[in-house]
Amino acid sequence: MKLTTKQSELLQLLLCQLLTAVGTSAPRTASARTYNKLTSGSISIGNYVSSELLNETGLQSNALCLWKCWATSCAVAIVKEAEILECQMLVINTVSEPGLINSSFVARKIRLEPGVKIWKADDFEQQVLRGTDSGRLLEYLASRNVTHKRVHIPNNSVKIFAEFLLHQPAVSSLVGCVDKCSEVPACRGIVFNSSNCSLLTDYPLCRWFEQPPGSSELAVYEFHTVATQQCFETVNLRVSDALSFDRLWAEYKTGFGTYHSNYFVGLEWLHNRTSAQPNNNRFRVDLLYWNDTYIYAYYLNVLILAESTNYMLSNFTFAAAGGLEDCLVKESNRQFVTRDRGSSNCIKTPHWHNCCHDSGPFGKYFNYPTALNVPVADRAKGIVWACNAPKNITDGWYYSFKQLEMLMLT
Repeated sequence: MKLTTKQSELLQLLLCQLLTAVGTSAPRTASARTYNKLTSGSISIGNYVSSELLNETGLQSNALCLWKCWATSCAVAIVKEAEILECQMLVINTVSEPGLINSSFVARKIRLEPGVKIWKADDFEQQVLRGTDSGRLLEYLASRNVTHKRVHIPNNSVKIFAEFLLHQPAVSSLVGCVDKCSEVPACRGIVFNSSNCSLLTDYPLCRWFEQPPGSSELAVYEFHTVATQQCFETVNLRVSDALSFDRLWAEYKTGFGTYHSNYFVGLEWLHNRTSAQPNNNRFRVDLLYWNDTYIYAYYLNVLILAESTNYMLSNFTFAAAGGLEDCLVKESNRQFVTRDRGSSNCIKTPHWHNCCHDSGPFGKYFNYPTALNVPVADRAKGIVWACNAPKNITDGWYYSFKQLEMLMLT
């Protein structure tokens, strides 16, 4: 018996309803392709991908549109529900096939809107890869200021790095990762290895782009900076007791230590940088407990005056973020003090002192377990941050942290 067009469509509809729940996914094919309903966001492809947008009219249900999409191996099905249901199918061409025309390389963005339903094939990313022209892709990445680099993360910074990584399990291509970054305002770059995509939600550290000499304890990531080349410059880094910070004024003026290890950039450097942009700079303070718990926060609009003022910390604004509380100094207009210059009622560890025990970024490094409770004779000399001292140990006020890093965005 020969079926009419109407009967054929009804038969297809019944079959489709048996294989899939209407409005959630499309039928599973021999190649195991499924279609998943989009519940938020949008779908984008760039002009480096060859694609076509096919229109079907006269279909009377979502299921029939999905069936047509499956039959044409489309990547996306779009149903616009109006007086007459409209079905659109995004088909991605394979660039290795002959006959592609330049007009098929068009940037497209498909958005969820009232009355619009969208289904995406589960192999969407793979289809995009097959439809990507490498030359156009390179041009696209260049237009987005995407620069490929490697970042070398020391073991003592891996946890800090991971805190700012936002994994994207649904993205499996470099292009998709770059596009996803553009949708997240806080994204400063991407880490892409094989088919794994993560977004970096704060600026990277400048020192991560340089491999420390003679260091094998590194995790190396394929990194792509996106749109910006800014990074956080290390100002002060404390990771061990290998270098004493009990130094005189002349050394604090010019800086000392090893950039990838225990290090201070110098007060003159800080004065020059902060005075160049006093109302538009950003610092971050990172602290690591001995159980490897990580906390951080920001200081904005920092201004450090000239040596004639003893490098007075003239201005700053605290910006709460990752659990670290404001303990650097309790008020502005504090002069820097070393044991051979400046005066303070405190034990003379170098700092902008106004309260002995608030913080000690330049204090003595104590190793575990002594760091949990600094000896009486050395109290307030450690790398303390009183606001965040643990409350569950004796004299937690004097807890000396495992790692401290102060950074300036440059």
